[in-house]
Amino acid sequence: MTSTSLKALPDCLEGRAPLAVRALDMERLPELVELPVLADGTCRYGRVLTLVRRGGLPLGWASFPVERGRARIELDVPPALSASTHHDGSMASGPPGPGAVGEGQLVSVVVATCAEDAAAVRCVEAILAGRCGECEVIVVENRPGHSKVAGELRRRFSSDGRVRYVEERRPGLSSARNAGLAVARGELVAFTDDDVIVDDGWVPALRRTFADTSVDCVTGLIAPFELESATQLLVERFASYGKGFEPRVYSLADPPADEPLFPYAAGHFVSGANVAFRTGTLRALGGFDEALGTGTPARGCEDLDICIRLLLSGGCLAYEPRATVWHRHPDVPLQLRRRAFDYGASLGALLTKHLLSRQDTGGLLRRVPQAARYYLSPGSRRNEGRGRGFPRSLVALELAGLAAGPYLYLRSRIANR
Repeated sequence: MTSTSLKALPDCLEGRAPLAVRALDMERLPELVELPVLADGTCRYGRVLTLVRRGGLPLGWASFPVERGRARIELDVPPALSASTHHDGSMASGPPGPGAVGEGQLVSVVVATCAEDAAAVRCVEAILAGRCGECEVIVVENRPGHSKVAGELRRRFSSDGRVRYVEERRPGLSSARNAGLAVARGELVAFTDDDVIVDDGWVPALRRTFADTSVDCVTGLIAPFELESATQLLVERFASYGKGFEPRVYSLADPPADEPLFPYAAGHFVSGANVAFRTGTLRALGGFDEALGTGTPARGCEDLDICIRLLLSGGCLAYEPRATVWHRHPDVPLQLRRRAFDYGASLGALLTKHLLSRQDTGGLLRRVPQAARYYLSPGSRRNEGRGRGFPRSLVALELAGLAAGPYLYLRSRIANR
């Protein structure tokens, strides 16, 4: 059998669903991966998709064929790549300086939900089962009138003082996250969603990155929890949750040479399902913009907006792929179509906000022609990962949303007032 090389995730998504998803460690690489078989001895999976890590650092994705419920793991990893991290997975940094987030300091994790009691419980269980150290989990219910979340949290975590419940009746993800921020007691506040399962090393990776006192915000890798349907496969290709495997630091003082739209193409390095801030910094910025976000007419992009504002204010953002979470993609075609429109609409709303802003209007206006080429060109980084045969109907819905974005932002802004 020919050895398989590590690749970016879009290069591994050409097969048909379902694809089994697994994580493998280079230091304990198995010869075989066993998958469930049906009563007749067949396996519903044709391939297994593996996130390959070493010492906690993701190195890349690899796809292996499945025969009779077994996948033989033959992996070709360049020596320089396989040795690119310390044996214990720690980051190459000195002792934490003044103000660094240490192991004994409190981390507040905010989980927003809308009456999704089973998903919220799963998310909280994963956070507490990980190596979170001193932490609190704040579950914010944004649809309390129709929710069983409070009762399920009491039933499951009544004896665990780390779990707190908050209700926010103003609709919108930004309002929910700000409600969590308002009561957070930690020096670091992390945000994730109820459709996410955090990795065991998520909180430790955040802590280690904040040991650099110049870092104000940390984002991490978002991997698919499952790819059981063609819709979930399309969501992964469409949304581009994966941001790469190289730790990076972003700031206006040292703008990345390969990001000509920086800092406005913030989707390259942040998604709201996996982002953390120094609590004082986020409060000083005024929290998330409540005219943006899921649940408002503007549909989303509150996560990109807060990171753009942080960078424009002189802050520093770090991308740390060791801080991994696993996202449950929607598997209903109607949800995918709605998401395509919402992605375009929220981006249009975000750009409208910053064009109307006094903070850096000139910088954004100068980038408009380049941004249009990036958004529309089939060969752009944004579109290339979608692969051959990506449905034109989804692209059309996204463009329709983009055109509606300015109107929706103004509606949302008026409603928010």
